[in-house]
Amino acid sequence: FSLVLGGALPWYQGLMNVIFQLVGSIIGSLFVVGLFPCGMDQTTNLASNIVNPKYGYRHALLAEIIGTFLLCKVVWEAALSPNTKAG
Repeated sequence: FSLVLGGALPWYQGLMNVIFQLVGSIIGSLFVVGLFPCGMDQTTNLASNIVNPKYGYRHALLAEIIGTFLLCKVVWEAALSPNTKAG
């Protein structure tokens, strides 16, 4: 998505990337359900990712923002930098 916003990819490529990422995540979750049936699930809920009350939502949001920035930075450097063989 950051490559679309930065003008490195056309919008339709970004749309297809998002669609296939969603399809891939659904297929991956079906594999997990196949490996671990509901009776073996110890989380007892669908979304087991929760914020530790010790840290709070502000810290979780800040960590998410920093992590997303770092991911986008690595993708930009790996895919578009003239110093890499890929770019």
